[in-house]
Amino acid sequence: MRMQMDKRPTLASWPKRVYAWEELPEPFHPALREWKESGMPPGNVTYIPQVSQKSREPEYAAAWWGKQVLIQTAQRDQVDTISLDADRVHLCSYQVQLLRCLVELDIEGGKRAVFSYNKVKEEQLRPVLNLALGNPADFVFPTEHPQTMELQKLLKDSYAMYNLSKLCYRFGTRLLDFLWLRGKDRNLFRKVDPEYWIGATERGLTAISYDRYGTRTVWLRWKNLTRLSMEGSGRSRYIRITSVQGMAVEFPVLEEQAGTGALFLERVERLRMQELSV
Repeated sequence: MRMQMDKRPTLASWPKRVYAWEELPEPFHPALREWKESGMPPGNVTYIPQVSQKSREPEYAAAWWGKQVLIQTAQRDQVDTISLDADRVHLCSYQVQLLRCLVELDIEGGKRAVFSYNKVKEEQLRPVLNLALGNPADFVFPTEHPQTMELQKLLKDSYAMYNLSKLCYRFGTRLLDFLWLRGKDRNLFRKVDPEYWIGATERGLTAISYDRYGTRTVWLRWKNLTRLSMEGSGRSRYIRITSVQGMAVEFPVLEEQAGTGALFLERVERLRMQELSV
């Protein structure tokens, strides 16, 4: 059987800001009725169509009003809706692979909100991400590191991670401490070493992994961090970051990095206790 080629332009699956309510598919309207009646403009809604090449993927509508975020997921004639504010978000994961972004929000009660979109249109989803991270909807985060010796060394060692690590400023204004680790990943076709970075700000931890497949950034508040530990031994040693819901982020640690990693964990534990006592 000959398969029909999807000839729609790529932008058919890009996120679309809603300028008039009739532009939003009808299944997404009921959950937004209360916000519409209280004055929310349609521009606060972003409709994210299915990826045209993958018709089985869901479509989304992300909206914000005041300090609240509403994520709707439509798939197989069913719409799932999650309403949240920053206090309900225990962990935020942000992944980028080429132009595809995936956001996963672990929410109290064991729930999870997920949506993906084309990174080209990320600007219009910035208010949703800001509110999920506890920032004002119009928050503009810093894009430059302070000129410290430690950060200048990171710039020299890894230009890519130096710039990726600026994502910590979506989750705090002061970088208090950080750990950078380079791993080992050899294959027959490309020699790419994965990199890992953990940064502490006054609000919590930012954990970043970077390899040939893309990047993943996890933000976790101090109050939602239950454990930060070094596990395993030898080639199986790793740092584990565990949230209150049991979600874990793990970064491998080479033998020669164990001492540096252990000292960092001790410093971060002191920082955590200081920030929680404020």
